[in-house]
Amino acid sequence: MASSTAATPASLRWNLRGLSVISFAHGVSDFYSGIVPFTIFLVLSRDHVSAGFQGALVFVWYLTSSLVQPFFGAYTDRIGRWWFLPSSVAVTMLAISFACVAPSIWLLALCIVAGGIGSAIMHPEAGKYSAMLSGDRRAGGISIFQIGGQIGYSLGPAVVALLYARYGPGGTLWLLIPGALAVAALFAVMRRVDRSAERTHGAHRRARPASFESGQVDRTGVALLVASTGLRYFVSAAFMTYLPNYLVGNGSSIAAAGQIVTVFLFVSSIGLLAGGYLSDRFGPVRISIAALCGAVPFYLGFFAFHGTLGLASLLVGSALLAVQNAPGVTLVQAMLPRNLGMALGLMNGVAFGAGSAMVALLGAAVVAFGAGPALEAASIVPLLAALGYAGVKGRSTQYGTI
Repeated sequence: MASSTAATPASLRWNLRGLSVISFAHGVSDFYSGIVPFTIFLVLSRDHVSAGFQGALVFVWYLTSSLVQPFFGAYTDRIGRWWFLPSSVAVTMLAISFACVAPSIWLLALCIVAGGIGSAIMHPEAGKYSAMLSGDRRAGGISIFQIGGQIGYSLGPAVVALLYARYGPGGTLWLLIPGALAVAALFAVMRRVDRSAERTHGAHRRARPASFESGQVDRTGVALLVASTGLRYFVSAAFMTYLPNYLVGNGSSIAAAGQIVTVFLFVSSIGLLAGGYLSDRFGPVRISIAALCGAVPFYLGFFAFHGTLGLASLLVGSALLAVQNAPGVTLVQAMLPRNLGMALGLMNGVAFGAGSAMVALLGAAVVAFGAGPALEAASIVPLLAALGYAGVKGRSTQYGTI
């Protein structure tokens, strides 16, 4: 159980102001990331390209934005600089803003690759700062970092759908204006956040040297958690990618589909916040297993009930599925105490990339059987993800037995 604020020295408490800046940076970057699957859907629908290519391009995005994250994380753990974060956000913002006006599938792919590299640099760097700024409330701090990203990610589909409906493909160029302002703000404050992170992290290391200096890597535990998180990401990415196909195929407009996808992603912020709090209080493994198993009947309820009740069931499932995020990252960072950025890269990168690879395979099922049956089959996958957490139960980390 987490210590109370009153019992925690000021030097070990989290730096909420710094965490808010990192959460904002994550939100800006992931706002543009959230546009990518819906942009691919719009461009390929406009050009009458098969849904199989839709899954392949989504995989290209996750490959460049996710699978290489641990390499960037290992680099930034050693010689990261404060300007890495705002610069990477700028790269993603520019590339994805131009993606919807790409005149060919190849130029669309080029924009996706460039934006993905920016995202791959941002996530380990932001995850490292989040851990450094969190003091004794690691899971809670990680959840704040993730909530910013989730809010930005969830807003993307609705915004791009509305801009596309009103202005056509060129409407996404309007996104350059708020993006440039956000990047300028990050450049203005990140040097100060960097200094604050070093102070908070240094105080925590001095108070608990064993947590950071003598820890050994638990490779088996890391592998189990990355595999479990990959399965969880697959479910979320599958619904984000193919839910528009299902909704439009059942009579919804493109604008309405974008709004539903946005709400689907937005409500997961509730799960992110709950996961951080509950993990610090009751333990990360117990909470993760309960949430993953609990999400399955609600996802299946979306197809069983339809209408408002079905949508409500889907939203509850989305919130439950997100509970696992912060506990999972916290556990892997505890298993890799000297490589905080790499740990985030593994969970946000390798796991995300593995999940996206399965989304590409799901594209074949969508072509063969339709979006509804394919997504319904994906709804039971969180049960497999829960097995990974069951496998690490009782293992020792730098925070004690889990």
